[in-house]
Amino acid sequence: MAKEESNQRIKFAYRLSGWSFRDGSRNLLKDQADKVLPSEYTAEMESEIFCPVCYTNLIRVPKDKDHFSNGRDAYFAHMRKYKEVKCDLRTMRPEGKRYDSYEEAQKAVDDEDLVVISGFLQQRPEAPEVPAGEYDETPVEDINGRLTEVPLGRHSGESFKLPSRITTVAGICRSFDENIYKYYHFPNSKHAIRLIDLLYDVRDVTKEDEIPRLYFGIIKNIYCLAENPKPHNKRMTELQCSSAVRDFRIKPTMEIAQQKGITETSIGRVVIMYGVVKEDGLGLGIENLKWGEYALLPRQYHGLLIT
Repeated sequence: MAKEESNQRIKFAYRLSGWSFRDGSRNLLKDQADKVLPSEYTAEMESEIFCPVCYTNLIRVPKDKDHFSNGRDAYFAHMRKYKEVKCDLRTMRPEGKRYDSYEEAQKAVDDEDLVVISGFLQQRPEAPEVPAGEYDETPVEDINGRLTEVPLGRHSGESFKLPSRITTVAGICRSFDENIYKYYHFPNSKHAIRLIDLLYDVRDVTKEDEIPRLYFGIIKNIYCLAENPKPHNKRMTELQCSSAVRDFRIKPTMEIAQQKGITETSIGRVVIMYGVVKEDGLGLGIENLKWGEYALLPRQYHGLLIT
């Protein structure tokens, strides 16, 4: 086991009894395996859990306890006997993915291993009314974008024209466990990068950043400054943040927040946002988020981001 694997980048393992890395079908593994978090591991799963990227056998560290003596959570790691099998989950934040040819890149798009995003929806599309009750399902909000020139070739300066999507963060949150290890190419990026490596925790942010990025945060507080709130008033949504930052907020309107399920009952939920971090009063925040640039993460996926 490599020392750098303690960063917990293997968020879940595939579990399928009787499957073998050497001669098993990877499609079968992905279709039929259960997804197991490190906290869900039990002794009978030994030799039955596999990496979601390279498909080699995994172990849990420590094997018999959910936590280390210092309180740190247990994690999954690769077995030494498969060290010759390359897997970018062994490293902290790999540079990204490049392709040998247009055909290879196009196949990755066709196989849904690579998603090229040319933009996010700015306004809410026409859609059926959200049913009454808790909003915990993300609608499919994806439209085809134009062919986009993306610098994904292995050779310097080489780029490919690939089909792109104009999408929403809600679309990324849908089937989040399937998406987290896919490669995404965001606007103006030089590489295709796994979604797990594109996500930045608001709790680690301490200053402004002019580069638009994908952030996630835990809702700490929700309030409105207006005494009698109207649809256009702001629903202040405060996120857990670094102790070095006074506060971190996003400010959807009351109407849009309601449509997205961001209400007073959302405290403790995870929200994912795409934008630029700027000063907000004495704290930080992401302002002017458009319809497609933020969404609540369904509860069942919280364990993939929050430990």
